[in-house]
Amino acid sequence: MGEGNDPKWGAAKPVGYGNPPVETRFQKGQSGNPMGRPPKSLDKRAIVERVLTEKQRLNNQPKGERVLYTRLDLIVMLLKQLAASGHQQATNLFTSVNEKYGRQEPDNRVTSYLVVPEVLTKEEWVAKYSPKEKPPDYES
Repeated sequence: MGEGNDPKWGAAKPVGYGNPPVETRFQKGQSGNPMGRPPKSLDKRAIVERVLTEKQRLNNQPKGERVLYTRLDLIVMLLKQLAASGHQQATNLFTSVNEKYGRQEPDNRVTSYLVVPEVLTKEEWVAKYSPKEKPPDYES
C-alpha cells in the first residue's frame, strides 16, 4: 500500500496544506497532547520570594539551640554587622532598608490636631486669654 492509499482514511489524497501525511495524523482514541500542558514557568519575583523565604540554620550553633532563619533574615543580619563594622556601602543599604521596612507605627494610634485660629504675640495672648479677675478663693 502506498502512503496515501490506507483504506481507513479513504482514497489516496495528496499530501500538502490541510492534508498531512497519514503516518503523522492523530490516531483514533489517542490524545493529541499526551504529556499535557507544560508547567507554568515562574516569574522572577516568585523565584526570589521562594529563595529568600527558605529556612536555613546557622553554622556552629549548639545542638540544643538550633534556630532556623530565613535567608532574608540572614542577609539583613549580615548587612547590620557589616554596617556596624564601618562598611560604607552596607551602611547606606542598611539605612535605606531600615527607613523603608523598619519599625512601623501601629495603625490604631490616636491622632489629634491643634487648630490655631490666629497667630498672636506673647503680650497679645496674655492680654486676650489671661484671667481678668482673681478667682474667688484666691487670697493674697
